[in-house]
Amino acid sequence: MKAHQNYTIPCGLLLIGICLLIRYHIGRRRFNRRGIGGLQHFFSYRKAVAVGFLERLLLFIANICGLAGLFLLVLNAYNS
Repeated sequence: MKAHQNYTIPCGLLLIGICLLIRYHIGRRRFNRRGIGGLQHFFSYRKAVAVGFLERLLLFIANICGLAGLFLLVLNAYNS
């Protein structure tokens, strides 16, 4: 009889880790763009719009990864 391996816990933790890593990286970039007054500084309007859109998209993906990771961990706890 073969041993059944359960990958839900490592996958859930990996997704949560990816979520935290993306959120940390975006927060760090936003912090480094801030000036003395606390506002973010960009070289052009086009760059500000593009960076804002990409950061919002990545944060959305990170939140989905975090929720999926939590779902996998809860699913594993429910099945055990």
